[in-house]
Amino acid sequence: MQRIVEEDFGKEMVKRGEVYRELLSRTPVDEMEVRSRPRVIFRVDEVTWLDAIVRYIVPPREAGSVKTRLIPKLLAALNEHSERVMFPKGDVR
Repeated sequence: MQRIVEEDFGKEMVKRGEVYRELLSRTPVDEMEVRSRPRVIFRVDEVTWLDAIVRYIVPPREAGSVKTRLIPKLLAALNEHSERVMFPKGDVR
């Protein structure tokens, strides 16, 4: 998942990370960790699902279109490894 997001806009994210760090340095906010690369986080859902969250820096106005562009790519890559990634069968989700 991380590789796919990096391939899609990894170089842009590095630049955005630098800009974001610079902006934060001018504020009274304590030092925050700003990652220059996408980050994948797994979290257990309340219904025994495992949520995969991909965090990346993107301009707020582009967030929806970037997510729309990434989701089909991520799902296709996950489906290629059906022995490692199991999606529910049928409509019970």
